[in-house]
Amino acid sequence: MDNTFWERSWKTISPERISSYAAGFDMSEDEIIAFLKGQNAKTVCDAGCGCGLYSLKLARFGFTVSGFDISENAALLTKNLLSENGYPGADFKRADVLSTGYPSESFDAVVSRDVIDHMPIKQGVKAVRELLRIVKPGGRVILTLDKTDGEYESEPHVTSVDGDYLFTSGKWSGMTFHPYSASDIKKLADGLGYGILPSEDSGFTVVIGAGYEL
Repeated sequence: MDNTFWERSWKTISPERISSYAAGFDMSEDEIIAFLKGQNAKTVCDAGCGCGLYSLKLARFGFTVSGFDISENAALLTKNLLSENGYPGADFKRADVLSTGYPSESFDAVVSRDVIDHMPIKQGVKAVRELLRIVKPGGRVILTLDKTDGEYESEPHVTSVDGDYLFTSGKWSGMTFHPYSASDIKKLADGLGYGILPSEDSGFTVVIGAGYEL
């Protein structure tokens, strides 16, 4: 996965700005937290942690959180945010969702928010298998996937034969996005069990795991 766009994007964000975001971030229980609690998950990997807002939320709900991001800057922002909020030992690193570097069966669950939809769908299929590799037997991978909207459609882009958007200029130049539909989620799971959690967001919250159906 090419990290050029994401490294450039996160390099411009200061820790102080992330702290400001965190003050207004919704830290209440959501469908992902509720699901993880229902599964009695203890160890969670935040795959594509970004600046760490959701990692902080997971930590505040008592989960032992580790994670990674394709951007070294993002991983550092996450470590800084968790440290200043009382989680100084948080384990975050730079890694690719296609090759995380973790041993197999490392976590009770993996959460990956708005990550898989920012790569071509063929890579997304491979990424899901990598994330499943690092969960324990019976563990689940939870993804959030965006649908398209006016902003995605209006920014200059070309569309591949697989329906992937590659943004060619403007503020998202170099970014990839795949607008997910219910039929695309089936392609992403590719024979694996999966279910879609009820969500107040405009996209999908998807749980994937062998033999799993909601």
